[in-house]
Amino acid sequence: MLIRGMELQMPLIIACIIIVLALIIFPLIISYKAEKQDNSKEKNLSEWEKIKKYGNKINEKTRKK
Repeated sequence: MLIRGMELQMPLIIACIIIVLALIIFPLIISYKAEKQDNSKEKNLSEWEKIKKYGNKINEKTRKK
């Protein structure tokens, strides 16, 4: 059963669904890539090296004040 004006509403609904999906999926992909890149840099460091790096970062911030 075809309702009057339905031929214009269907593409609009499909376009809205695609836009909503893109707005949800795009940030997820970007954050996944950024997280993956961060993990690859820090995998080479041991836990003690990470703690030392964080301590040095905090010390630098307090020295600048």
